[in-house]
Amino acid sequence: MKPLVIGLGQCSLDILGQVDKYPALDEKAELNSLLVQGGGPVATALVTLSRLGVPVAIVGAVGDDDFGRHIHEGLVLENVDCTYLIQSPQSSSQVAFVTVDAQGHRNIFWHRGTALPVIPERLPSLLADSVRVLHLDGLHLAPSIAAAEQARRQSVTTVLDAGTLRPGIEELLPFIDHLVVSERFARQFIGRDDPEAAIQGLLDYGSVVVTVTMGPSGSLSMGKGVQPFHQPAFVVETIDTTGCGDVFHGGYIYGLLQDWPLERTVRFAAASAALKARALGGRTAIPTLQEVEIFLSCLDEHPTPEATG
Repeated sequence: MKPLVIGLGQCSLDILGQVDKYPALDEKAELNSLLVQGGGPVATALVTLSRLGVPVAIVGAVGDDDFGRHIHEGLVLENVDCTYLIQSPQSSSQVAFVTVDAQGHRNIFWHRGTALPVIPERLPSLLADSVRVLHLDGLHLAPSIAAAEQARRQSVTTVLDAGTLRPGIEELLPFIDHLVVSERFARQFIGRDDPEAAIQGLLDYGSVVVTVTMGPSGSLSMGKGVQPFHQPAFVVETIDTTGCGDVFHGGYIYGLLQDWPLERTVRFAAASAALKARALGGRTAIPTLQEVEIFLSCLDEHPTPEATG
């Protein structure tokens, strides 16, 4: 099946462990559980879309190491088209070590690896054939800009997951239609803790909509002709928040594909992210479409409190 969404960006191997509490410096802590699975913002967003029933493909790179083979196999098992996921000779894959405590808080130590994504020569024809959305994370800036420029020329919607303000990102922003950024990115961009002011500044680059995700405080969205609105986070029994932002992006893109109003799209994305937090790992509990629909239907029938902070 031809992809409706192509993602260009990070694909990682995550090694996750649970601890009761973080040890002090120079101390040991026994892990209660250990999990190894694929991760990365774009890759996990594509897995989310695949579980929601959307055909997807990834453009990226892994090393010719065991980590790279594990990453590739994990994506194939999730029905992500890996035709353009290259295995770069004599290079290393991105890897992350994640520790999660009993309250669901996490620390991440990561290495980006040395494998670099390459824009496939067939990208223009792929975009023209079936693709409706190009999803980016901007870590590898040059190929991200090249792909976004091509998508803009072909009227393909672009979405950017911006977690950290990286040098040169302003060169990419003018080619982004939907900008979904972390609270940290917004703070770094504006120089203070003011999500609405950050959104207003980011909209000047030309995006149709900008959303700031704020963890348990929900998200704030604003766009051209759209007044600012706050989507609270949904309350679930949180085990691990790893990948929640990535899953939010997948749910958001799903709403774009359905041509839903922005409020419905963001609510669906928030529900998808909340359900992911039910288990250890960025992908373990990513929901199916049916699970999200049942979750939202139950909330509509029996409203419950939503997280406020």
